[in-house]
Amino acid sequence: MNDHETHQTFTRRTFVLAAFKGGLLLTLVGRLYYLQILKGSHYKVLSDKNRIQTCLLAPSRGLIKDTNGVVLAGHKINYSAILAPELVEVPTNLLKEVAHSLKLNDNHYQILSKRFRKNKRQRLLIKEDLSWDELSKIELHSEELRGILIEKGERRYYPFPDLTCHTIGYVSSATQKDLNEAEPLLQLPGFRIGKSGIEQTCNQSLQGEAGLKQVEVNAYGRILRTLETFEPKKGSELNLTLDIKLQQEVSAILKQEESAGAVVLDVHSGAILSLVSQPSFNAQLFTDSISRADWREIADHPRRPLTNKVISGQYSPGSIFKIIVSLAALHEKVVDPHTTYHCPGHYDYNDHRFHCWNWRSGGGHGSVNLQTAISQSCDTYFFNIATKLGIDAMTSMARTFGFGDLTGIELPGEKSGLMPSRQWKRENRRQAWTGGDTINASIGQGYLLSTPLQQAKMTAMLVNGVKPITPHLIKRHQEYVTPSITSIDPLHIALVCQGMADVVNQPRGTAYRARIMDDSFRMAGKTASTQVSRITAEQRLEGTHNNRPYHLREHAMFTAFAPVESPRYAVTVIVEHGASGSRTAAPLARDILIATHEREKKS
Repeated sequence: MNDHETHQTFTRRTFVLAAFKGGLLLTLVGRLYYLQILKGSHYKVLSDKNRIQTCLLAPSRGLIKDTNGVVLAGHKINYSAILAPELVEVPTNLLKEVAHSLKLNDNHYQILSKRFRKNKRQRLLIKEDLSWDELSKIELHSEELRGILIEKGERRYYPFPDLTCHTIGYVSSATQKDLNEAEPLLQLPGFRIGKSGIEQTCNQSLQGEAGLKQVEVNAYGRILRTLETFEPKKGSELNLTLDIKLQQEVSAILKQEESAGAVVLDVHSGAILSLVSQPSFNAQLFTDSISRADWREIADHPRRPLTNKVISGQYSPGSIFKIIVSLAALHEKVVDPHTTYHCPGHYDYNDHRFHCWNWRSGGGHGSVNLQTAISQSCDTYFFNIATKLGIDAMTSMARTFGFGDLTGIELPGEKSGLMPSRQWKRENRRQAWTGGDTINASIGQGYLLSTPLQQAKMTAMLVNGVKPITPHLIKRHQEYVTPSITSIDPLHIALVCQGMADVVNQPRGTAYRARIMDDSFRMAGKTASTQVSRITAEQRLEGTHNNRPYHLREHAMFTAFAPVESPRYAVTVIVEHGASGSRTAAPLARDILIATHEREKKS
């Protein structure tokens, strides 16, 4: 090959090589243009996601205060140990070390291990409310416990945990069901939500809104610096109508009994001044992670401390329901103020004998009118008018006063009771309504059920002009009174109220021994003793029905208002298995009304 041919071959090779290199360069430039220009913003976001992490900041939960500004639910400073898996290479070993350092029991450690295995990337709460000794240990061994963070936060604190357990309630850790909800705050270690009472009902407003903190991390996930912080929004403060001092006094009064409840209402606005259910429980235990032993003690208690008897206890209203029957009979013109019936101590209907409560006196109550029948609680009088009145008229009047319906109080777990009707019995018992059913209903027995709060609402409406109210715990900017929505004759209301005044203030009234001696603050009311088991003919003859075991004794109830001349308060008391409304419940209601009056004079 001569020089010319060699030069041509070299030139072709050079050209091919140059073209190949040029193609590679163009491909590289094109790729760089695609990545940096066309897709630059996209990959910058991906890069920032790896470099920048966003952390949620827990908001401070809103305070709950009583009507005088006393804190009922507040905070205490809380130091917690948190395992941050992104800061350590072998977090499993670290979990063992910190468990040993804090002397966690085996059960606690196993629970933590299980939670860690479920999500090894999520931060794990090791222990809350660290003591100074525990804090010192973690700080002293910070090198060995690298990856354990100490976080300063707030812990919900209840200054009166036993007095407010049924009203304020408590907060507790989120369950798995809660975690399924689209609420990012629930993912924070140790974050608590309202689980009962006002804490649950108003959880969203009390909870506040989360804050954000953006931090820069290295390839190992370790925080290098904080880039930006958005402060959380504190939860709303709640002001209640409750008076904690009155709550203390009512609780002390009810502690005379094994199982009882009471509520005090403003008759005009429906504001609840006190609501107590006994026995109670320590709500702080649930907030601080209740132990198994404490839980079993509360859950297995025979008097059911977890049940709010005022809103969830459903009882036959007994003779308290005679107020409704009286108004219905007057409204339907079945009786007038002068209508009398003779009470021989019983009432015969078809082949069944219904006994009046004082059947043992021989002659019964004798000749009684409506006012006397209320004051002496004559069952026979109401048996007589029941057969003429019928269940439909009773049901209609009862619905007007809220029986069979929720009151609307801002607490979870309220029960509606039961106001039976012909249709209800057909659908639920597959039976027709009978005259005997109507007679039983006329004295608040049979299928009829109500809560103490419903009875207090009825009493309040009776004396406020039949103006519908909603019993409430959350203080309103302006307590308003709605106009009357019924056509009940005010004279009928006055007659029934006078009968209730005679219950307490006339010598033959069923609660005369519980009267208030101060003539400037007299109370009126209605007693009730409701059966929880059937009294046999043999027990009646032997007089042993009052000597039955505790769980077979009658429930004792009393509903009242005061002062008689210008009512301001309504009170209803329930004493489970208290045997006698006049001897047991009425004196408690008297003491509660006196305490309420004294609190008003001091304020």
